[in-house]
Amino acid sequence: MGANALIEDIRADVVILGGGITGLWLLAHLRARGYAAVLCEARALGAGQTLCSQGIIHGGLKYALGGALSEASRALTHMPARWRDCLEGARTPDLRGARLLSAHQYLVSGWRLAGFLASRMLQGRVNRVDSGQVPEPFAAALGPSARGGVYQLDEPVVDVRSVLAALGHAHADALLAVDADGTRLLQDAGDVTGLEVRDREGRRLRILGGHVVLCAGAGNEGLGRMIPSGAAPMQRRPLCMVMLRGALPELYAHWLGTGAAPRVTVTSHRDARGTPVWYVGGELAESGVAREPEAQVRRAREELSRLVPGVDLASCAGAVLSVDRAEGRHASGQRPDGPVLARAGAVTQVWPTKLAFAPLVAEQVEARLSLGGMRPGRCPMPSTQGWPRPALAPLPWDEARAWC
Repeated sequence: MGANALIEDIRADVVILGGGITGLWLLAHLRARGYAAVLCEARALGAGQTLCSQGIIHGGLKYALGGALSEASRALTHMPARWRDCLEGARTPDLRGARLLSAHQYLVSGWRLAGFLASRMLQGRVNRVDSGQVPEPFAAALGPSARGGVYQLDEPVVDVRSVLAALGHAHADALLAVDADGTRLLQDAGDVTGLEVRDREGRRLRILGGHVVLCAGAGNEGLGRMIPSGAAPMQRRPLCMVMLRGALPELYAHWLGTGAAPRVTVTSHRDARGTPVWYVGGELAESGVAREPEAQVRRAREELSRLVPGVDLASCAGAVLSVDRAEGRHASGQRPDGPVLARAGAVTQVWPTKLAFAPLVAEQVEARLSLGGMRPGRCPMPSTQGWPRPALAPLPWDEARAWC
């Protein structure tokens, strides 16, 4: 591709907009099946919702705690095994370069779940931890006479940035760093015929003949307005996550209150200097949207001090992270049970709803391409040599400045 050309044309089967987990997994999936696919990212890989994730590969158990398997729980059932196969290199995409933070999570309950969690439909997915083997942070809070218990869930936790790095490295030749303001759909007689993008130096590229997949999270709303039929309905459900940094033990757990929804969810990470970070979500993050940052950090310390009384949280620095969580719109306003895909001609808009669903989304997009008559091998993989590549976004705790 000539560096001095005002505009260049290439052809591709599929062009993906959005370099989060959904876009990168889809890119890897399609290329493995012979599709000529490229991905465009206007910021950095993982910027937005993906790196705001706690890295939990949900198996749907938290949606089953009402006493029955919901549609969301059924949809997630096979995701932990699917991800584990990729992490072990037994299935594509090969994620052996990614890091597994924990093979499982704990569920801590102040009320008894033994009857339901021991049911036949959950066998192999959850195990009660014997009282003598309960990890110290939980044992101190539950006490010897506690009515509840600690359960081990078949839900691994991954280092999300390392997953993005593995996918990005394997498919670097198909990644394009673009200027958001210079991106537009190409149309002919009301039909989308491709995409035109521009790099930050003004060089333009037309990607012709392909199906366009929008995987940009909240960015789908603006991109969708370029579609002749308009953007598919989208909803936002904001979160206010809490980050605690200091001398903290590793912890991967959900705590339940009197209801079925997790009261608090904690995963453990490390910042760029190696300092432990607790990343705190759950109901605390949902209700925290209405609180000032310092009040939200204080609330998290108070909650966790009751749940893990043996851990010194007073000496830990705290910060908040506002997450603009975007999903395909559900009639009730609740989280959709699974991924949402909306197709309009040669454009598909995608919202995965959860990190764990990335493999399922890739399969669903491929199935829709096939139903639409698209087959791999229509054109060779285009050369994008010389085009700038998107960088990997930093982790939230490495970007945060307002610690208290």
